Amino acid sequence: MGCGSSKEDGGGAAEALSWDGMVKNPKTWELERAVQTEHLQRMRAEFWETRVEGREEMWVALMAAADADSDELRFQIVDAAGIQPALKRKTLELVYDERGAIYEVPIYCLSAPSNVDGENACEEMKDARFYLQGYYESHRPKLVGHRM
Repeated sequence: MGCGSSKEDGGGAAEALSWDGMVKNPKTWELERAVQTEHLQRMRAEFWETRVEGREEMWVALMAAADADSDELRFQIVDAAGIQPALKRKTLELVYDERGAIYEVPIYCLSAPSNVDGENACEEMKDARFYLQGYYESHRPKLVGHRM
């Protein structure tokens, strides 16, 4: 058990060591079909309410950092909790705590798709869930050489 490496495809150890402590926002993303804000908020709430693995205080800190309205506040939360990004793009999508435990946060909990509330947005929650989960599963971050 343990991890052999915590780097993302194409990332190097030097990049991981040069982290300045600032967490970056995920890149702009778009769903195949738009969803409504209320559906996005419900999916986020469901995610945060159902976390059972890892340490509860880490999930609380991650949710607070994801909801932070400034980079400085997000930095303070991440720093105080001892959270570090596990990917070279330095987002909160995949992080680890001081004990080495990995935490994965779906992109839809960190930012809204560019076409939220767009034309022909899904009317039903089941449809919104399908598009949000589908995007997340097909764009899920991966670590190289990490064994959970």
